[in-house]
Amino acid sequence: MKDKEVLVIYKSKYGATERYAKWIAEELGCEAIPAKEAKLKRIRDYDMLIFGGGLYAGTIGGISKLTGRFEDLKKKHLMVFTCGLTEPGDNGYYTYLITRNFTEVMRKRIHFFFFPGAIDKDKLSWLDKKLMTAVMKSQAKKDPEHAEDYLAMKHDLVDRKYIGSLVEKAQGILQEDRDKRAYQQQLRQEALQRAQEEEEAAQKAFEEKKARFAAMDQAEFEARKARILAKEAEKEKKE
Repeated sequence: MKDKEVLVIYKSKYGATERYAKWIAEELGCEAIPAKEAKLKRIRDYDMLIFGGGLYAGTIGGISKLTGRFEDLKKKHLMVFTCGLTEPGDNGYYTYLITRNFTEVMRKRIHFFFFPGAIDKDKLSWLDKKLMTAVMKSQAKKDPEHAEDYLAMKHDLVDRKYIGSLVEKAQGILQEDRDKRAYQQQLRQEALQRAQEEEEAAQKAFEEKKARFAAMDQAEFEARKARILAKEAEKEKKE
């Protein structure tokens, strides 16, 4: 992997998003850094940026690190993953989420992935606990099988297996980039070799032409010398 090929950036409030981010980084052999460390001058040289954030009331934690700098980053390979308690298969919610957080131009440039998260009421702030109580009651109605876990707010669905689709997509894109760089390098080497061969051929032609002119000059010199000697000989005869 070349330097600064891919970087994972995450905003994690209670740890679930951070787990996913570090697993992704392990799989891709790159670094994962908190969003607060993602200064533009640090991230702008990477080919691929993967942003991860938890879901909070229809927003994605830390996503402004991408959306607020989109003009500077839009030519890169961009991925976003979210971590929350809404089922990944709830297409209606995630369509709403993407539409709310990203412009149409952004949506066309970004690959999105949705991972299940975790909740532990003992770790929640007072305000989050109050907000999540209502959310968990709603989730319990949608998923009766896990209703008890939801209502107890002790629910951990975080699993490394969920990152597979993102990792596969990222690896495919990165490999395409490597293949393109290898092909471009091959073209450059071939062009350099052709230029070298052309230069050598031109030099050879020049040397041959120079030798021909040198031979012609020598022949002309000998002919002129012969004419002079002939004239002198003729003059001596007359005398």
